[in-house]
Amino acid sequence: MKTIMRGLMLAAFSMVCGAAFFAVSASAAMYYMDSQGGSDNNAGTSQNAAWKTLNKVNATTFQPGDSIVFKRGGSWTGKLWPKGSGTAQAPIVVDAYGAGNPPLLNGNGEEAAVYLYNQQYWEIKNLEITNDNGASSRRMGIYVVNEGAGLLNHIYVIGNNVHDVYGNNVKDGNGSGGIKIRTKTGSVKSNYNDVRIDGNTVGPRVDRTGIDVNSDYWCRTDSGCTGTNNWYPSTNVVIENNYVTDVGGDGIVPMATQGAVLQYNTVNGFNMRSGTANAGIWAWNADDTVIQYNEAFNGNTTQDGQGFDIDYGQSRTIVQYNYSHDNDGGFMLICQPGGAKNDGGIVRYNISQNDYARTFHLAGPTTNTLVYNNTIYLPTGSTTSPIVAGSWDGYTKSVSFYNNIWHLDGGGIWDGLSNIASFTFKYNTIYGVHTVGEPADANKSTANPLLAAPGTGVNRSTVDGYKLLQGSPALGSGMAVSSNGGKDYWGNAVSQTGAPNRGAYNGPGIQGTPASIVKNGGFEAGVLSPWTNWNTAGVVSGNARSGSYALRLNGGPGSAEQIITLQPSTTYTLKGYAKTDNSSQPVRIGVKNYGGTEQYAVITSTSYSLGTVTFTTGSANTVATIYIYKPSGTGYAYGDDVTVE
Repeated sequence: MKTIMRGLMLAAFSMVCGAAFFAVSASAAMYYMDSQGGSDNNAGTSQNAAWKTLNKVNATTFQPGDSIVFKRGGSWTGKLWPKGSGTAQAPIVVDAYGAGNPPLLNGNGEEAAVYLYNQQYWEIKNLEITNDNGASSRRMGIYVVNEGAGLLNHIYVIGNNVHDVYGNNVKDGNGSGGIKIRTKTGSVKSNYNDVRIDGNTVGPRVDRTGIDVNSDYWCRTDSGCTGTNNWYPSTNVVIENNYVTDVGGDGIVPMATQGAVLQYNTVNGFNMRSGTANAGIWAWNADDTVIQYNEAFNGNTTQDGQGFDIDYGQSRTIVQYNYSHDNDGGFMLICQPGGAKNDGGIVRYNISQNDYARTFHLAGPTTNTLVYNNTIYLPTGSTTSPIVAGSWDGYTKSVSFYNNIWHLDGGGIWDGLSNIASFTFKYNTIYGVHTVGEPADANKSTANPLLAAPGTGVNRSTVDGYKLLQGSPALGSGMAVSSNGGKDYWGNAVSQTGAPNRGAYNGPGIQGTPASIVKNGGFEAGVLSPWTNWNTAGVVSGNARSGSYALRLNGGPGSAEQIITLQPSTTYTLKGYAKTDNSSQPVRIGVKNYGGTEQYAVITSTSYSLGTVTFTTGSANTVATIYIYKPSGTGYAYGDDVTVE
């Protein structure tokens, strides 16, 4: 009898528990917000009975599976801080509904426009967020805080537009930011797991950091901290598909993370206001970070100022498949102070175009860094140093450069490399200008690597100009690197054992014509640059042999000249077309300052005629001056389609 009764009681208990679980799941509700037609006296659970103010939301503790949806076209002022937490099966979602512009939340000088404190399983989506009352102070757009709550899970920030967060530019973990996920010291050691920041636009006019994840649990010897070890990193952090622009300091920075992934992000314009050391995309005090498929440009500083950075407190950071361009501080910083750690970083299959100051900046006693299969382009007139090795409590201890291509139409010195304790430089290509400090390399190539169209990249998806043409000496001439990631910038396979290409491209040579050594040789830029004028030269519309523009010399003497980058002891052919209005006033196409006697072709024709000059550079000559010159007379002369092969 007791056994029967126990069975009946257990069955009844199971039914009650099941009903309770069903009731919790079924209780999930959608709450509507309407800043114009809503009322806080409404139930909030339908569009026709929406709530109105943030106060109503902030006074409510939401249940797992609930949604809070804001009407598009509406606007709210103050801090949004809904209470409660979701579950793994039923997160709480903040989102938009209806048609029109995203719902606008203006913090108006609050600490944050959207705030969560010791909460988990939340998703914040599709909002427009500002936080500006005209006065600068510490403030955020979206601010998620863990203070002594232990492990908090599943914080997703997706598809929001955060701009005009007028904060201070103090650089610390508690500083201003567009989107900030922060762990503060509390009674319980705490961190986050499963953080996803995806598809947001941050900026313009956001201070100080665009996107960051940071923690007060950061102390360990790797970061130079001599106190009690309390490094407690957040895990499963993914920051992807975001566009960050016009930020006061850093672009995107995860700190105190393990295995964070930063991918498919764009940072356009960083350190616009802070005036301190910043970089575009980087991590700090974080192990096993992967930074890939990103673009960083328009960095506005030489205090750091690189598009990308492997900073200190890190082991095994990988920076791959990224595009850096037009950054004041350069492409890549690899650094640490004495007493900290930066070990095992890898920089591979990246492209740098028109970066300034230095393409690679090595600072401090970093160890075991590998830099291979990157492609670097510097334009004519650039003074950027290909590598700078400086001291930060000591110099780099060990770094290796393999299979990289530097296409240097211009460039500064290679600075400080003799200070590196263990510097390995093998199978690299250095083409163009050769300056002081260039490292020795028994397998170095100085031949034109035949990049398809260097200098023509616009964004991360338009860099096919850095593929190799058929016949390139960089094809299959590199050295094998183990554990090399298995693919290049474009996704072509890279063998673990066979000789790869040099540079970021490992596919077969593509068809095409090598880029002309002469820049603006057809004058189709509509301006003279990079040619220089002496007396009478200018560019005109019309009278062109091809295209829409031509060079015109308004009488003589006068000329247009261009300094081009060449290889020593190499034979070249200069070709160009010219004509003169008066056959008794000839025009010359020529070359000088190449290590031999000045040579030129004389053209007296009143219609375009080809002039050809063949010359061989001297053994130590890496530049030449080409020109179109009219010695005398008052008539016009024209030039077009100048090439050097």
